[in-house]
Amino acid sequence: METLFVIAVALAAALLAALGTAFWYRQRTMRRVRVLSHLVKGLALGNSETELFEEKFSDDPILEDLSREIFQLGQELRAVIQRISSERNTVAALLANLNDGIISVDADARITNLNHAACQILGLTGEILGRSVNEVLPSTELQHLVDQTLRDGQPRSQMLEMGSQQSQLKVSVTLVKEEPKGPGSPGNNVHRVGLVVLQDLTELMRLERVRRDFVANISHELRTPLASVKLMVETLQNVIEEDPEEAPQFLGRIDMEIDGLTQLVRELLELSRIESGQVKLNLKPTDIPQLIEQVAGRMSSQAARRGLEIIVTEPGSPETYLPALADADRLSQVLINLIHNAIKFTPVGGTIRLNVQHFKTPHGENEAGKLVVRVSDSGSGIPPEDLDRIFERFYKVDKARAGQEPGTGLGLAIAKHVIQAHGGEIWVESKVGVGSSFSFTLPVVP
Repeated sequence: METLFVIAVALAAALLAALGTAFWYRQRTMRRVRVLSHLVKGLALGNSETELFEEKFSDDPILEDLSREIFQLGQELRAVIQRISSERNTVAALLANLNDGIISVDADARITNLNHAACQILGLTGEILGRSVNEVLPSTELQHLVDQTLRDGQPRSQMLEMGSQQSQLKVSVTLVKEEPKGPGSPGNNVHRVGLVVLQDLTELMRLERVRRDFVANISHELRTPLASVKLMVETLQNVIEEDPEEAPQFLGRIDMEIDGLTQLVRELLELSRIESGQVKLNLKPTDIPQLIEQVAGRMSSQAARRGLEIIVTEPGSPETYLPALADADRLSQVLINLIHNAIKFTPVGGTIRLNVQHFKTPHGENEAGKLVVRVSDSGSGIPPEDLDRIFERFYKVDKARAGQEPGTGLGLAIAKHVIQAHGGEIWVESKVGVGSSFSFTLPVVP
């Protein structure tokens, strides 16, 4: 009996030890499996920040291999996510700094993304993402282009005129991705995602118009005197034989036309040199009120011959105005051009006023560091449609072409570039029948 009891106790002890060992092994294995399961779930959810570690399971070859594979997968996934994130940031930076507008739309024609340029070009404000193109886009033609491309997948491109400023936009709509729709979805089983590219060609087309006008204008300026010279030469050939006393008159007219062509070529070369930066300004502290007085004195006799009066108003005194950093000779040329234009387009009995003032901010306060010079007249004025182009080379309003003293059409262009070379700005304000006021700013000596 005692032997049987000892055996039974031994068996019970062995069974308890085995059960305890099995329970401990099971708990350890479950804990390891839960750790690995937690890591796998984190990776499956795209959590690249999940703590990854390579736990050693040397006593369990299966778990050791599994943990090594999970650890390797996590490292590769983190590298992929970092690379994708870097590429996404690069693309986002590129889109943000593009001058072209970019808009992406989903299959339901709702805006999913757009850059700042698109908002500026189309004048979009407020919450845009997630809204339909029909709600957001200001042009029905643009909406129609997007709808058609999403419907049939065919890329489209068209020039559109939009906004109160009549901006010229080249709009390109294309399909960038197609994915099968879910089962049971109506219509096509293709998911279309569109990309809208907006290119603002307004400035480019304006420059092209300026180029065409420049070619037309310079052709006009050259053709007329050349035709006149040719006609007078042919006439002179006959006059020399028939009436030699008339020859000097024709020679004088030919000489005058050649002088005009010479002036045209000289001003063209000067303008080209100024634009290319070849002209070096001799910048020195210059007393602007005194310079205005000097130029007004030089032009007063010419104005008097036309029955006009030049008035220098509010000239100030040297202690009132700081000297400007300017090239006095070039600045005199600008003032002479402006006064000459005023004389040409002001009727008899009119006045031309010159003044210099401290430049005012929009709030009416003096802005330190700038002076503004104005040349105003009581002349015929400039039509509103010509104001934006008055400083272009060879650009003339109709009255200038019909005037008794036609110029080369380069004076204002030269004035503009000279003032810009000084670091200033030039502009014009005018009203037809009332007069014009040309103004430009100059930096003062610190």
